[in-house]
Parts: sequence; structure tokens; C-alpha cells
Amino acid sequence: MLINILLCVTKFKVVEIGLIESGDEQGSQLKVLDDSESTGGFLILTGKNLSGPNYETFDSWVENKEELHSYFTESNWVIKWL
Repeated sequence: MLINILLCVTKFKVVEIGLIESGDEQGSQLKVLDDSESTGGFLILTGKNLSGPNYETFDSWVENKEELHSYFTESNWVIKWL
């Protein structure tokens, strides 16, 4: 499954929602947004029911795809893309 995570980061599954099956924030959903036009980086959203109209979310920001890869690795995420 780690290969799947690395592949997803490389291919930037931007705006797709994933379920964090294990690792930090297990059970939460995840969405990566390409924010390069505004900030030059990527916004990482985590929370519950990200596709619903009312949701609580937490965000992190990374400067580039190398930092995005490191963020995924440090979080020990196994993600099921929905």
C-alpha cells in the first residue's frame, strides 16, 4: 500500500477525497489541493465528511511536491482513494 501512496503523491490526486485507513488521523478523510497559483504550494485538508455541506476541516500547507511527499511519509498514511 505504501507504493500506492507514493504513486498518488507523484500523480497528485488533487481534489479527490481519500480515507486515511491507518497512520496519523486514522479514520479521517483527506483532500490535497494544488494552491500553486496563490501560494506556490499545496494545501492538505483532513477532516470528517469532506464532501458534505457541513464539515470540520484542518489544514496544512507545504511548499512543493517534495515536501508533500515528506508530509505523507511522516504521517504514515495508508489511503484508500474514494
